Amino acid sequence: MTDGFVLGVDLGTSHTVAMLRRPDGRTRPLLFDGRPLLPSAVFLDPTGRLHVGADALRLGQADPGRLEPHPKRHVDEESVMLGDGATVPVADLLAALLDAVAREAVATAGFLPPAVVTYPASWGARRRAVLTRALSQAGWPSDTLGQPAETTLVTEPVAAARYFADVLRRPLPEKSSLAVFDFGGGTLDVAVVRRDGGSYAATASGGASYSVTASGGADDLGGLDIDAALVDHLGKSLSGAEPAAWQALTEPVTLAQWRARRQFWEDVRGAKEMLSRSSFAPVPVPGVEEAVHLTRDELEAAADPLIRRGVSEAAAVIAAAGLSPIELAGLFLVGGSSRVPLVARLLHSELGIAPTVLEQPELAAAEGATLAAALRYAAGVSTAATPTPTPTTAPDFPPPITDTQAASTPVDPISPAAGPPAATASAGPPNAAASAGLPDVASRSAGPAASPATGPPTSPAARPFNPDSDPPYSTDKTDERESIEAVDPWATAEAAAIAAGHVTPTSATPSSAAPWQPPAPPPTYSPEAPPAAKSAKRRTWIIAGAATLAVVLAAGTALAWTLWPRYPALDYHPLADLQHLPAAVPIGSSWSDAAVIGDRVYFASTDYDTGDLGVVAFDDGAKSAAWSQKQTGIAKRWRQMVALPSGVALFSDTDLDKDTREVVVLDAGKGAKRWQRTVGRDDLVYFAGDHAIVADRAGRRLVGLKLEDGSEDWTRPDPGDSTSATAVHVVTTPGDLDGPAGLTGRPFDADLGDDPRLVQITPDREARLIDAGTGKVIASRQSVAGPDDEVVAHNGRLFVREDEDADRIVTYQLDKLGEPDVTYTAGSATARLTGLIPCGDDRVCAIEGTGYGDDNATVVALDAAEGGKVWERKVAKAETLVPVGEAVLARSTAPETTLIDATGKQIWTGKSDAVRLDAANILEFSKPLVGYVDDPAVAGRHLGDDPVQLGPLQGVRTSSCAWNTTLLACVADKDFVVTSFAG
Repeated sequence: MTDGFVLGVDLGTSHTVAMLRRPDGRTRPLLFDGRPLLPSAVFLDPTGRLHVGADALRLGQADPGRLEPHPKRHVDEESVMLGDGATVPVADLLAALLDAVAREAVATAGFLPPAVVTYPASWGARRRAVLTRALSQAGWPSDTLGQPAETTLVTEPVAAARYFADVLRRPLPEKSSLAVFDFGGGTLDVAVVRRDGGSYAATASGGASYSVTASGGADDLGGLDIDAALVDHLGKSLSGAEPAAWQALTEPVTLAQWRARRQFWEDVRGAKEMLSRSSFAPVPVPGVEEAVHLTRDELEAAADPLIRRGVSEAAAVIAAAGLSPIELAGLFLVGGSSRVPLVARLLHSELGIAPTVLEQPELAAAEGATLAAALRYAAGVSTAATPTPTPTTAPDFPPPITDTQAASTPVDPISPAAGPPAATASAGPPNAAASAGLPDVASRSAGPAASPATGPPTSPAARPFNPDSDPPYSTDKTDERESIEAVDPWATAEAAAIAAGHVTPTSATPSSAAPWQPPAPPPTYSPEAPPAAKSAKRRTWIIAGAATLAVVLAAGTALAWTLWPRYPALDYHPLADLQHLPAAVPIGSSWSDAAVIGDRVYFASTDYDTGDLGVVAFDDGAKSAAWSQKQTGIAKRWRQMVALPSGVALFSDTDLDKDTREVVVLDAGKGAKRWQRTVGRDDLVYFAGDHAIVADRAGRRLVGLKLEDGSEDWTRPDPGDSTSATAVHVVTTPGDLDGPAGLTGRPFDADLGDDPRLVQITPDREARLIDAGTGKVIASRQSVAGPDDEVVAHNGRLFVREDEDADRIVTYQLDKLGEPDVTYTAGSATARLTGLIPCGDDRVCAIEGTGYGDDNATVVALDAAEGGKVWERKVAKAETLVPVGEAVLARSTAPETTLIDATGKQIWTGKSDAVRLDAANILEFSKPLVGYVDDPAVAGRHLGDDPVQLGPLQGVRTSSCAWNTTLLACVADKDFVVTSFAG
């Protein structure tokens, strides 16, 4: 009994994705340790057991020779050698991954639903037979005589074409063709898919059929190759400046050096992904004190020849189909590496057709496969076969960068997985737990380790299997799920620990991602704003695209807590929907969001086809919307919304044709458009007092705009002759630490007029205090800090991290910028002070440790008034800090969250994340905040008390949610929802 569920699986080179379509047509990804991407890595332990995903990557750090990070690349080989002479058939490696998917599907649906598994269009019968054998070994249903198979195979481009037509609702008329450019971590696959006929709807009587008319690509071209090009680029400077450190990275000998090398490659990959949103990105280098910086220009220079090769492959495949690019119905970009902006730009300029690009391109093939499955099993899923484009059946973010040409698409029939009907247990049953977005960390081939300087980290001992001489990797064929399930790491936190490593995000941007403030990556709306290398951890109140964070409830016990009288426990009660509000523009696959300031709620949604932006305002306690505006602005894609005391500001994404963005400000009263301004792609926007301040990068100036009408009130040229960008920090006050804030700590309800001043840090290390209302320089001083240094401007002081001899924090009085006081010096010459944030009227907090993942890291609170350390608390692997009044939430890479009170006492620690409601109350979610409709449990906690369970937050796109101390505002499937939880 399938109960109408169908499963789509995209077994990728770097990651595996599985999408579950429910009987009501909703589609959601299976989550592996809270994330939708399962790393396609397999590790063979000394007992002969296979571990997969994040577990495999973690275990591989200790013994790289037992790790195979990309089993799919070895599909043409019989087996791969792992460890000390053990050989593993490639089918067993793939079966281990499929077993993990099956386990998660059973855990979610209660059984293994009928499934469609994708494979590259270039795969012939022999390669498909390996996949079929893997499915059989993993226990998946396959053909039996006289019965249809419940597991079938479909080509990846066909699945992508179904997503393009049925989810994105892009026009694909009969007999028209779609080009699919699948740029993944390890390979590039290009195919032309033709829609041969039939209706779009997948029903019991039939549906659209598709065929692949041409295919090609490159097995040696993918995101890993761009990573390698970036490593080579960095090596040109590091090999001369830091020869010892570079040699350890390129010629690792010890396990510690191998682990450092893998971490370096992960950091390079993370920087590459960050550069798809920002202009600058830091790359920590093991053995080197300071991070090096990569710019988007450097990325594009390194990647240009590789991507141009991919464009040439696409042109050749289109020509092989007998078509010219302009005859295509569209060009669809899928695969994680298609996020690199240069990919879409070069395809557009060279082929003359605007590509469709998703914010989460890894999910498209798997979701398209569910549509193929819905077609095959349509008798039980009539609604699933004709999905309505909603946040659950659409990309998590605004899909295409620009519209595609009208036309249509095609695809070939689903081919059943031919294989023996009996399902046999994998000799090394895999575990599930895996994390999304973990960087590729090992070999591109089964041979000996390639030159580390030119290829990704490899598993030193991995080599092809010789069936005549190599022994089998395990002689015990017992299903270990029955014998050692109790110690299976998939049921432990082992995978979660790896998943916490830096991941990009690819996932949804939390609604807390909005502009202004100092501590945060990009300072404003601009997801491509240059984040300072070390200030990326502190400038958390400015953002433009924050990575999705997993938030899991943690059980705790009641502990003593000295409470401030003005912040008692909130009057929590079970979640209750207050209002469902219709959207001004229908909610679909494009961007939508919510923002809260005081008792005012704003909702936004956009129309993908027209670029229209609609905004709805609601006041807490009202019976209907305060106003609804449908045509507030037009752009190819919209990206972010920021609530202001006098209205709401909205920001578009970059128009790649013009390299510009749009800023629109609406009045709070009736939603009338106050003003609109075009800014450069790298320009940053800050809010202070009654002004919006634009950091005009091309004009090398600061511009003060009146919030009232957007007119230029003042300009301030950047000092000096340097073409490098300056850094701007808005001065914060203690009140900014006491109100509702997003996951990153960015306040939702900051008082812009409390201290309307800015601090500008220039490339020649000058600090200038500027009045945001007039542009006047109030004070300045030379030799203070550089644009990439950690700086906090808070409550009349400027805190700067210096690192010349030993890391230390120095403090300047803002009004004068006179001689600094040394507030604190790190306890050792090797200790670094990072993650600097304000954490009280006269305090700043920082992480003191040797670097990323330090088991002995401590959180320190420093008193600027008296000088010195107030308290310290060990928090292993601490990575980021968020203030909760004078308390601190410390998040580690474990992943764990530790709450430390104003005296340094550890209140609780758990595998959870939390958001601030006020200086003594936080809100917790049981699941990551994601860009599709989900139903996490929510709890409220008064600091030091047990959490109060509030119930599930049902049917909302959780990454869109915003909050105050009484309500949650979220985007739902078809409308906007305001939910009460306190008061």
